This record gives sequence, C-alpha cells and structure tokens, in this order.
Amino acid sequence: MPKGGADAAVHRGARRRFRRWALDADIELLTPSRGAGLAINASVGGLRVAVDMGVPVDHVCTLRVRTAPDHETIEHARVVWSKTQPDGYVMGLEFIATPSI
Repeated sequence: MPKGGADAAVHRGARRRFRRWALDADIELLTPSRGAGLAINASVGGLRVAVDMGVPVDHVCTLRVRTAPDHETIEHARVVWSKTQPDGYVMGLEFIATPSI
C-alpha cells in the first residue's frame, strides 16, 4: 500500500487517476433530492461523501460544498458508486461540467 498523505483507499491506485486528500466540509445535496452529509475526501476529479440519502449510480447531483462558514461552492457530480451504511450512504462522486438544461 502506498505511503503518504492520501487516504488508505489509494491502494486501488491502478484505477485512480487523481490522488485523494482528507476534506472537512459540509455537504448539502440540492438535486435530484435534498439531503445532507460530510465530505470524507476529495481529489481533482471528485469527492467521497457520507450522506443521509442515497442517489442511484449514474445520476447527476448538484451539491453545495461548505469548507468554511464564509466559503462554499456549488458542484455538479455523477454518482460513480454508492454503498448503504447503517446510518446513511457513502458515495463516490465524479465532478462534471454544469449540466445543460
């Protein structure tokens, strides 16, 4: 397993294009349904989040990522994977360009 600041999930690095870092951020799902949670880690390509509501794989989410009381961004991401947990869901999200309406 690689050593360094990235999380332990990097051992699957053959599939990973981007290095991951821990991220302390509040997550608010805005679409396709409303929900809340926390970021677990982030990379240039996406986020791993723990949330209270599941979103099916391949669906596109709009989410608010709040890293500080005065700093938030709106992101669009595709659900790459989702796992049910006893207290919610953990999802892997891949950033995408703003979807066209």
